[in-house]
Amino acid sequence: MGTLSPITLLDAVGSTNDEALALGRTGAPHGSAVAARTQTAGRGRRGHAWESPRGNLYLSVVLRPAVAPSRMPGLSAACGLGATDVLRAAQLKWPNDLLAQGRKLAGILVEAARDGRETFAVCGIGVNVEQAPRELGAISLAELGDAPSFLPLAEALRDAVVSRVDAWAAADGERPLDGIRNDYLTRLAWLGEKVSALAAADGAELARGVLETVDPWGRAVVDGVPYAAERASLRPLRCHV
Repeated sequence: MGTLSPITLLDAVGSTNDEALALGRTGAPHGSAVAARTQTAGRGRRGHAWESPRGNLYLSVVLRPAVAPSRMPGLSAACGLGATDVLRAAQLKWPNDLLAQGRKLAGILVEAARDGRETFAVCGIGVNVEQAPRELGAISLAELGDAPSFLPLAEALRDAVVSRVDAWAAADGERPLDGIRNDYLTRLAWLGEKVSALAAADGAELARGVLETVDPWGRAVVDGVPYAAERASLRPLRCHV
C-alpha cells in the first residue's frame, strides 16, 4: 500500500465525494481522502439525499485501481469489505450498505470520473457514529457501544479500503468479484433468507424468493434469477430496513 498522504479534514462540506472528485481531477494519487464531520449536500445511490448530521463520519477516498474496465463493477464490493474490516459488527447489504443488528450503520457510494489522462473512482462512506436517522431504521456505533474518535476512524477506514482495493486489483481473474467473492459472501446479510427484489427505478416489487448468492459479476441471485445493482435492490421479508 505504501505511505498514504494525510487525510484532508473538514468541519462541514457540501459533499466529501465532490471534494474528492475535484482532487482526483487534479491528479491526486491513489488513497488521497477527504473527511468531514457534517455534509450539507450528501447523496446516496441514484442521487438520493443522504442525511448527514453532525457527530458522524463522512469520508471519501480517491482510488486508482489498475484493473480492466470489465472488473470495475467489483470496486464497490471491495470497498465494502474494507469497511467491514474496520466495522466488525457490520454485514454487507447488497449492493452497497452496511448493516448492524439488521439496521443501517453505513452507506457506500462509488463514483467514477476522469482526470484528463485516466479514469479514477471515489469511494464515499458515511458512518453513523453518534447519530442515526430513526425514521430510516438506522443504528449508530454509539448504540453498539463503540464510538471511536473521528480521525482514528477515518484513517482506519481509508487504510482498510485502500488495502482491500489493492488486493482485489492484484487478484487473478476477469470478472468483477474475482478474488473477493468468497469473503463477500461470508459477510453478506440475508444470504439463504427470503427477500423481496425491488426495482431501482420506482421501488416496485420484481420478485420474492431466497437470496441464493451474489454471482461473480456482482448480481444478486434470487430464486435462480440474477439482478444487477442498476436494476434492483433487496429487502428482507421478515422486516424492513
